Amino acid sequence: MSQKYSQVNRAFIGEGEDVYLANSIFGEGCCQELKEIDKHEIIVKICEILGPNPSNLHLAEEIFEEMKLEIARYVIHHEYCRCNSIRSQLLLWLDSQVNPDNAEKLSTFMEKYLK
Repeated sequence: MSQKYSQVNRAFIGEGEDVYLANSIFGEGCCQELKEIDKHEIIVKICEILGPNPSNLHLAEEIFEEMKLEIARYVIHHEYCRCNSIRSQLLLWLDSQVNPDNAEKLSTFMEKYLK
């Protein structure tokens, strides 16, 4: 077994059914490969929409990288959260990733007025 697969963690579910994906049953190398497989499948789907031109694969990857956090934010805010509870930490993180300038302004505001 290679070095990158030798460290295997157990999944950890904390109080309130929180799942800590960093402590999964897979090692870091395996998690990275699963991430790339999922990313590739999404890029292929985008490419299928764009059409059969080979250059569309690169365009699909650019679209994925540009839109992934905004799509995640949309799904969490408008589809998942409507019927389920979610940690504010995730919502704030997604908002800060999608709108980093707004996150910096909010942080500055909070430091200035809420100390």
